[in-house]
Amino acid sequence: MISLQRMHIFLSIFVGISFSQEYNIHGLVLDDKTKEPIDNVSIYIKKYNIGTVSDEKGYFSLFLDKQVKSNLLLYIQMIGYEEKILQLDFSINAIDLGIIYLNTQSLELESIHIHSNKHRSQQISDISLSGKSLHENLSSNVATTLSNQPNIGVNSFGAVTSKPVLRGYSGDRFLLKKDGNDTGDLSQSSIDHVITLDMAEVKEIEIIRGPKSLLYGSNAIGGVINTSISGSPKVRVDKFQKKLTFGGESFNRGIYGNLVFYIPTQNNQINVSINNRNSKNQTSPLNTLQNTNSNTSNYKLGITKYNKSNYLNFIIEHNNMAYGIPPSLEGHINGVDIELIKNTFQANYHYDASFKNFDQLDIKYNYINYSHKEFEKDAVGVGLHKITNNIKMEIQSPNIVLGSELDYKQFFSTGFHLTPNTQELDISLFGFYEKDYDTYDVLGSIRLGNISITPEEYTYQNLDNTQVDKRNFSYISSSLGLRKIISDFEINSWLMNTMRAPRLEELYSDGPHLGSYSYEIGEPNLQLEKIYGVESSIRYNHNTLNMAFTAFYNYSPYYYQMTKMGECNEEIILNNQVHPCAGADYIAWHRGTSGWLYKYKTKGVESIVKGLELKLAYQYHRLKLTYDFSLVLGDDLTNNAPLAYMNPMKQIVTIGYETKILNHMARLSKVHSQNRLGEFETYTPSAFLVDYIISYKNNNQNITLQVNNIFNEIYYNHLSKIKSIMPEAGRNIAINYNIFF
Repeated sequence: MISLQRMHIFLSIFVGISFSQEYNIHGLVLDDKTKEPIDNVSIYIKKYNIGTVSDEKGYFSLFLDKQVKSNLLLYIQMIGYEEKILQLDFSINAIDLGIIYLNTQSLELESIHIHSNKHRSQQISDISLSGKSLHENLSSNVATTLSNQPNIGVNSFGAVTSKPVLRGYSGDRFLLKKDGNDTGDLSQSSIDHVITLDMAEVKEIEIIRGPKSLLYGSNAIGGVINTSISGSPKVRVDKFQKKLTFGGESFNRGIYGNLVFYIPTQNNQINVSINNRNSKNQTSPLNTLQNTNSNTSNYKLGITKYNKSNYLNFIIEHNNMAYGIPPSLEGHINGVDIELIKNTFQANYHYDASFKNFDQLDIKYNYINYSHKEFEKDAVGVGLHKITNNIKMEIQSPNIVLGSELDYKQFFSTGFHLTPNTQELDISLFGFYEKDYDTYDVLGSIRLGNISITPEEYTYQNLDNTQVDKRNFSYISSSLGLRKIISDFEINSWLMNTMRAPRLEELYSDGPHLGSYSYEIGEPNLQLEKIYGVESSIRYNHNTLNMAFTAFYNYSPYYYQMTKMGECNEEIILNNQVHPCAGADYIAWHRGTSGWLYKYKTKGVESIVKGLELKLAYQYHRLKLTYDFSLVLGDDLTNNAPLAYMNPMKQIVTIGYETKILNHMARLSKVHSQNRLGEFETYTPSAFLVDYIISYKNNNQNITLQVNNIFNEIYYNHLSKIKSIMPEAGRNIAINYNIFF
């Protein structure tokens, strides 16, 4: 006997054939292993915000009553299974997809979107690492994890302090977020300050560009790095679950572990997360870099109350870390030790609203108390303290996001860090809009606000006290983009202007910074940094072949950075009684254990940053080949010279072979030499690196083994603060194991 569902499909096909503008999409969803039907699978077309679910026999039928002039993507999602995306062919009205097999993904807890309306609005140049792709690139920090992606470099002072550089932009010219919130540390203010983010608890990394990036902040010209963390209130379970992650790396004898408990109790859920990571001094093919060890602990407790149309969540987190900065002849011959403590409290309220077209309301409060101390010969040299209070409210519809944000920060310093205590208040309004037309999509965003920076009274050594005063900066950042799909081609293009207020250090610093081996002098009269950018991308996606090309161009009439005021070109000999450049005004004398520090001063220049990115991917059965090319060039127009600190050109080829439980990948990386040098930069030779990665996945467990730099190549990172002391890591064996039970 024909079931009602099959009769419905038959009638749907008949109706679809009768009216040329109406399409019917139907199929059967089965489990790849058991071949059993899967019910309640979400099947939807994001472009038109329509969808359906499969029935108890796995069948589904979806009507599309629109004039379709280009191919569309069909998204198929189910908790515990890998997402499947199919390209639809609208040359016929009745589209029979046949049997669709879904692979289990029990390792990763995915968000149950009862209380979530995640807007993706992806650009071609956006990057997402999760599941297999994250495990194959996973390292001890977010910068090295992303380093195999196009136009991403690593700014480092040893592995522990590594920070990503996006398309030549470092510091706070891109945004780093943890579940959409600020990390609350000082990592984007100085190279020696660590990012307080443990990769063992990260389940996804996104790099977001274009109009959507302004939802996170005004200074997003380089993009937004947003990490999704285990223990989110959006993940709800129906029984007690545990997730265990542990692993290690050989180049620094590092080991780490993460244990997460998901404990449901009626309409409540308790999440508990425990992290620990330890590493010794890092090594290279030449020697060991002293004082680069670290010890990190992180503990987090989350409590969520779920109701029919809302949830209320509270999170408390404690993070403590001790790490070292390696010794250098430029100031601190014994190195510097740093200890930090960060305590966080979050409150998150989500409500499934019903107000006009808006269907979701989110209110977040984030309190972060961060402090760190820098030690020299066991004596405290510098103490830094930062308190953050952040309130953010968003209301959303399927194509609109509106919100407001208040961010209040207090900065305190003690010891030899000669910077005034300061308060910073940032109040902003923001919005994002996405409109789908028949032949193209329009995306737009805006963020406007005001930042006030108020320093306390202070006596300066190099700055004019009369010029140091409260500063107010009003800003407007905006972006407009177009997206068009023509058969197998997709075209993205967007314009953006961003504004960035100067940081506290850029305005008011006037003294030694032990951890970065520098004597920093600010500029109290800095204005807003403005950057105007354009990006265009084209992608071809057809069956086994995928190609994408992106070009970007960013102009700034006022681009500023902390720059060395001079450099001694004579050889510096340890324990020599007389410095070869004694008396030079670009050196602060009687500072540091060696008795001197280079002076750095903030200055602004007119600049251009431009680049290209090319990606080719070909898949033949189980074999997959990819090629990535990336190039970024920076020009200092004021001084008619290259802009400093640009990551060099990079080419990466990967060869992968996949089976049901085993995946093999060889990665060949060519990092080109950097001879376009800014003032006081030095040449960096090219390098050719070979990595091999093998991963095993079975039901609820996954293990990944990486062998990096197989041939123990001696190579140098152009963006490393210590490249004159030591090359990068040699051969490194890294292992990561995950089990969900």
